[in-house]
Amino acid sequence: MKKSHKILVSVIAILLVAATVTGIFFNDIFKDTDWFIEKSQTADVKLTVTDDKKGETLDGFGASACWWSQVAGSSEYAQETAKLLYSKEGLGLNIYRYNIGAGSADNPESPISNPWRRTESFYVFNEKTGEYEYDFTRDAAAQKYLDLCLSYGCIDTVVLFANSPHYSMTLNGKTCGNEEWWVSNISKDKYDAYADYLVTVAEYFIDKGVPVKYLSPINEPNWSWGVESVNQGQEGCFYNSEDIYSVYKAVIKKIKEKNLDIKLTGPESGEIGFRLYEWFEYLYNDDEIRPYLGTLSYHSYWSDDSADNKKGLGKWIKENVDEVPVEMSEWCHLPCNSPIDSIDGALLQARVMANDLDFSNINSWSAWVGVNDTGIGDDGKEYSDGLLAANQDFSEYKIAMRYYAVAHFSKFIPKGSVKMSTEKNINDIIKTEEILDDGTVKTTQKYLVNCVSYRTPDGKIVTVVVNEGAQRNISFKVDAKNMTVYTTMQEKQLEQTYKGKVCEIQLPEKSIMTVIFE
Repeated sequence: MKKSHKILVSVIAILLVAATVTGIFFNDIFKDTDWFIEKSQTADVKLTVTDDKKGETLDGFGASACWWSQVAGSSEYAQETAKLLYSKEGLGLNIYRYNIGAGSADNPESPISNPWRRTESFYVFNEKTGEYEYDFTRDAAAQKYLDLCLSYGCIDTVVLFANSPHYSMTLNGKTCGNEEWWVSNISKDKYDAYADYLVTVAEYFIDKGVPVKYLSPINEPNWSWGVESVNQGQEGCFYNSEDIYSVYKAVIKKIKEKNLDIKLTGPESGEIGFRLYEWFEYLYNDDEIRPYLGTLSYHSYWSDDSADNKKGLGKWIKENVDEVPVEMSEWCHLPCNSPIDSIDGALLQARVMANDLDFSNINSWSAWVGVNDTGIGDDGKEYSDGLLAANQDFSEYKIAMRYYAVAHFSKFIPKGSVKMSTEKNINDIIKTEEILDDGTVKTTQKYLVNCVSYRTPDGKIVTVVVNEGAQRNISFKVDAKNMTVYTTMQEKQLEQTYKGKVCEIQLPEKSIMTVIFE
């Protein structure tokens, strides 16, 4: 493990009344940075929630069914877990991301060893005819699980996404990486074949009556996905910019031919930065792609402690691509260093959701996976980045603490809610610099109290507050008379803790709170 040296470069503490009156800047008086941290952790908070800055209309919350639904769908817990994720009694998720597998489970040359990550494809080789043919009886357990989740009536948006072209369409004959680093694994003469594959699968689901709204041809094109069986642990394909635009146009051509009522989304960059802005701008402004562009989408990895990065993205979206909805379509805890039963994992999940929604001006938020398998750490505790965690054969599963973090949003903020302005009376951002062994500097910016508010279609105001500091008091300036509060802490999950008139209440240490104003 690399050693690092952390230097606290600035902590902006509470803007107390005395400082406001005298104009004294606290950093000039209090040189002890520990004092700033302590005060930030315990200071009382007043939130002002208004419609002054109306924001995005929410399209909902979701999760990917990738890599686990084929296991869950054939287990005794299929109905139970589907209800936890996609029913009103559970999270009530309305967005379902179905993975169009690239066939690594069918390919004897596949280097992917984890059976959960080896996908069945609808496109199979017929040894008698020597041709590839479609067989939509395949991926049966995953299809069964989708149908079960749909039966609860919450899902109105299904996104079909692909991590890689089918292995028969790749340069290395596999569904990950290439023989060289940073080289696309699909050649130009396979664009049309890949597009036909995707659109044919989409047509099948649409004909079944599945509410498929978006097709995502490309997923995390900015990673290389391994070389010569090195780091080739999951399906993935690197694309340069020219590849991305060409694939989108090939898919649009097939959609036109089949006259399908479906839009495109993407390009699902794996992080904020890199070429995300370039890709968004091209897809948004291209005359051929724009009419078929339903949403732009990206993943929020590697920016958990980068408030400025997310604010920068939100500002850029408003100024450059504001007429197309933007989705945060994938995130999980990386590296996953909180046990599934720890409030710390839930706090991070909730903070990321609040920051993405409030700072980045997005219209929907989806977790990477609804369920993932578990691993045992050196401390003997269970780790998993899923909302639910299961063993390999799905004979056991558990509800992870981060499940309740998502519930604080998805159960109370329905589709059609409009983001409101939420202002704090304190500026409690903590900024640090970490100097790595190679001399590079990693900067983090993290607020101790994070929040976001929405006005629901029925006129209620819902505010989610995430407190990673110590116990403190919180009060609200809001156009409402009554409020109901739900709280999650280490010892309680989504428990109603107050119902009555709007007033100052206690915000517990390390807690998530949803406040419903009426």
